[in-house]
Parts: sequence; C-alpha cells; structure tokens
Amino acid sequence: MEKNNFKQTIKFIGIILVVAIIIAIAVFKVIKYEVEGEKNMPFQLGKIIVISSATINSAEENNTAQTAEDGTVKEENAEQQIEKFIWNENVIQTNDVYVYIDKNENNKEEQLIKNVKIENIQFLKNVNIGKIQVYMPSSVEGVLYKYINDYVVNSTLTYRGAEKDDKKNLEIGNQGGCVYFSFANVGLPTYKSNEDTEIAQGAFILEKMGLNEDDLKFKVAFDLIIEVKDKSYKGTVTLDLPVNNVVGVKETHTEITDFSNVIFKR
Repeated sequence: MEKNNFKQTIKFIGIILVVAIIIAIAVFKVIKYEVEGEKNMPFQLGKIIVISSATINSAEENNTAQTAEDGTVKEENAEQQIEKFIWNENVIQTNDVYVYIDKNENNKEEQLIKNVKIENIQFLKNVNIGKIQVYMPSSVEGVLYKYINDYVVNSTLTYRGAEKDDKKNLEIGNQGGCVYFSFANVGLPTYKSNEDTEIAQGAFILEKMGLNEDDLKFKVAFDLIIEVKDKSYKGTVTLDLPVNNVVGVKETHTEITDFSNVIFKR
C-alpha cells in the first residue's frame, strides 16, 4: 500500500514538473516576444532619411486676408504690410521624412504590401517657438509639399500598396517602397526686413530671424504599421527634429539604419 502511495506521489510530482516547465516555456516566449518582437517579417523597415530646412509661403498664400477671432476680416492686409518692409514673409521650418520599407529576402512568404500607415503621432517634446503640423505630399505637380490645411495629417496617413511608388496619390510599391511626410513648424514669427536685397535661401533665414536650435527642437513618436494580406505589424519610431543643427545652413540631412529600438509586433 505504501509502495503504491509512493508511486502516486512520484507521478503527481512529475506531472507538476511537466506543467511548470510548459508554463515556464510559454512565459519565456511571451517575454522574449515582448522584448524582441517579430524577427522575420515579410517586409521590414529599411532606412529613414530626414531633411531639415526652411521655406517661405508663396506670395499668393501670404497675401490671403487674415480673419479675426470674431470672424471679421482684419482691415490691415498683406499689401499694406509689404509697403512697410521689403521682405515680409511667413517662414516655415521643415523636416521632410522618407521611410523606406524593404522586402525581407530571408522571408520566403509570397506577400504583397496592402497598406503602410503612420498613426498615433505624439509630441514627446514640443518646440519653444512655433507650432508643429504634419503634412502629406501635395497633389500639385512639381511641388512636394504645400503647407496648407488641405494637406494636414490629422490622425492617420495611409499609403496603399500599388505597382510602384506614387507619392501624389499616396501609393507605395507593393514589393517595397517609400512613404513620404513632413513635420513643419508653421508658427514661427514673420521675417521682416528692409535691409536684404534678396531673401536668404533654406534655413539660412532662421539665423537671420534670431532663432537658435533650442527654439526649434522637438521630439516626436509615431506608429509605423505594415499591412499584408492577412497580417499587420506595428512598431513605434521616435525622431529628434530638426536634424544636425539646421540653423545657419541651407539644409541638413541624416540617414537612420539602426532600428534596434523599434520593436514590431502583430
């Protein structure tokens, strides 16, 4: 009798050990997935290029009548202001972002990109001067961005999979391609001058306005979602903008290829 009880006890302990090992393996896999994410997606984040600079609004956009808070048109229009200054320009500090999605040659699945989305845009640190807006490419031929309300990204920017990239129609090649958008500081002071014979090109104008890097720095995070036929992968990208001390030069560039801190999960 005691011998049978001993066998039952050993059997029970063995079952408990097996269950504990199964649970431990499952927990380990969950923790590993949370830390490492997907390791063999059909498409992957290849590189991100950022170009920081500055631009001015066109004369047509500058000369639109301004509306007061009560809805009435302000009496002082842009033409009257220009009479006082040789230069009276709305300046925008721009940060054009190019996100490249590459086909993973190590993944043998026959998959096509269905959509690539930019969403959940969060400003982790905001600018000291101005206001940041996110813009999609314009549909105007020869003009990559027009910084007007028609092209503001309010929540989600979606690029549909197509035969090839077409930024004007928000399409990305279904075998891989590039997604374009821009973070722009549209709340900078107006540049006014009676001294310059010509306008400073690019971000040179920021220095002429007395701005510095600390005035313009901000930190942004957004979710990058890659959708294929029956799966969706999401990772969070963080960028410090503008890049590489833009004040006092025409423009600055950076290319990011290290994405060890971007964890993609289904």
